[in-house]
Amino acid sequence: MPTKHIYLIKHGETEENLQGIHQGQAVGGSLSQRGSDDIRKVGDSLAAAGVTVDRMLVSPMSRCRQSAALLTATLTPADVRVDGRLAAKNSGYLGGRPRELAAAEATRRGVPIHQLRTPGGESSEDVQSRYMELWDEVCVGPHRTTILVGHGGGIACLLLRLTGNGFERYLDHVPGSAGVTWFEVDDGAPRIRLMNVPAADLSGRLNTRTAR
Repeated sequence: MPTKHIYLIKHGETEENLQGIHQGQAVGGSLSQRGSDDIRKVGDSLAAAGVTVDRMLVSPMSRCRQSAALLTATLTPADVRVDGRLAAKNSGYLGGRPRELAAAEATRRGVPIHQLRTPGGESSEDVQSRYMELWDEVCVGPHRTTILVGHGGGIACLLLRLTGNGFERYLDHVPGSAGVTWFEVDDGAPRIRLMNVPAADLSGRLNTRTAR
């Protein structure tokens, strides 16, 4: 099987991030100036490394669709699609509210925060399951190079599973604004070439012979 290249890219920083708001699915979000600049740097770095994108799958949230539009302008992927499995966490009534409320609610209920599920919402374990479902599909699909544009929480959940870590290491795996992870996948285990690299550090860290 030819080696596949899968890039996980977090959306750029949003105005809501700057306000300390947990957006989830309740708030689409708008990229800040830094967020837009970071995403442009990622697109420029991947293009300069000769990356040819066969498919880009994007979360339906506006912050990810804005990020994807900036990436597409530079990378011109052959196929761009929205995939609901990349959506942000459905945090129920906690969406659109200050971040610290989720931790307080988990403490009140006496459950680990990754198992907290508000009425009508989902837990981080649920998010991990749908990101993994998509990952497995991409790994066996026909596309040589795929970009997934998603959310920090979802990408962290996916990385925890792929690296064999538990949720106690969650914060260590959350990417920053436009953070990039690059996997190579063939008949063996996925190989991490880069993990959660900031946009400013990406240029020069992509090998043009294998970035595809």
